[in-house]
Amino acid sequence: MRRTLAGLIVTALLVPRAAFATPQLGAELTTGVALTDLRAEGPRTAFHLGGRFDALFLREGPRDMALGPYVDVATAAFDTFESGGGVEWLIPIDATAFILSAGAFARTSRFGWEPGAAGTIFWGSRSFNYHSAYAIGAGLFTQGRYGLGDGHQADVIFGAQIDLEHLALPVVFLVNAFR
Repeated sequence: MRRTLAGLIVTALLVPRAAFATPQLGAELTTGVALTDLRAEGPRTAFHLGGRFDALFLREGPRDMALGPYVDVATAAFDTFESGGGVEWLIPIDATAFILSAGAFARTSRFGWEPGAAGTIFWGSRSFNYHSAYAIGAGLFTQGRYGLGDGHQADVIFGAQIDLEHLALPVVFLVNAFR
C-alpha cells in the first residue's frame, strides 16, 4: 500500500502539467532617427522607418516573461534595405515591459550586401490579450546594428514603436461610419 501510494505521488510530481499559454503575436511600425556610418565615414543622421513582427511564447498572463522569434525590415533614409530576425525576451515591469532582442540582418546599401548583428532594447506597453493571439504594443526603443562586411557600417537607432492596429483604427472607424 505504501509503495503504491509513494508511486502515485512520484508519478503525479513527475508528470508534466499542460501549459495553456498561447502565442502572443505583434506587428509594429518603427520610426525614428538613425546615426549611420559610425565606422565608415563618421556619423550621419538619417530617418529610420521599419516594421517588426514577433511571436512571444510561454506567457500565461501580463506578469509572465516571454520568449520568442522576431523578424524585421527597415530602411535608413531610403538609402538602405535591411531585413533580419532573431530572438527576443519580454521582461514585464508593473504596467510596462522591457523587451531585449538580438539577431542577425542583411543590408543592401551603396557598399553592396552586408551581413550584420543587431541588438535592441524596447521599453513600453506590451499588453496580454486573454481573448485573442494578437497583443498590442507601443513604446520607445534603442537599437544597435553592426555590419560584418566590407562596408564597415555601424548604426545606432533611437525611435518609437507603434502597433499597426493603432494606425488601422481610424480607417476602421471611417469604414464603419459610412456603413
